[in-house]
Amino acid sequence: MYEYRITKYNPAFRNSNGTFLKDEWTSYSDVGGTFSGVALSLDDYLLIESQYIYAVISMMEYSGIGKLSIKGLELRNDDFDENTTDEMMRLFQVIKSGEKINIVDIPSICRLILREYIWAKLEEETMFVHFGYDYYMYIGLVQEPREAIEQIRNGGLFVEKYSSPYKS
Repeated sequence: MYEYRITKYNPAFRNSNGTFLKDEWTSYSDVGGTFSGVALSLDDYLLIESQYIYAVISMMEYSGIGKLSIKGLELRNDDFDENTTDEMMRLFQVIKSGEKINIVDIPSICRLILREYIWAKLEEETMFVHFGYDYYMYIGLVQEPREAIEQIRNGGLFVEKYSSPYKS
């Protein structure tokens, strides 16, 4: 399987141990905070969040996958804010571990995960999407997704060959 770490973090700012050295935001809860002298606005956050979702959808489409299964679901927080859509709240109420999620609902599921309302792995026999701490995302596919990787990089994210630490 081809496995990747896909993040907003430029690998040029990692030390020899792989630790990211710049002061960067790592969570939705950081909106309004200041990092490296720059305030994180909601719009700036939403742009990055959308890039992560685009990466997931691009990899699914590249692989011809229409659904991913929810694995290891943890409902963490239902203290929704004004930026939570009705669809996100609906999915939060009905989602179950083992459920197959259609590609049209994947963006809302990813938002719930990225905003730390839930945690789950999204998996299929030929693909997985795992989300880690500090806005790290890992995607694995059985076929090499060269074109999708190029699109993701062109969108502003960094793609590195890297095994998911969340594999079962």
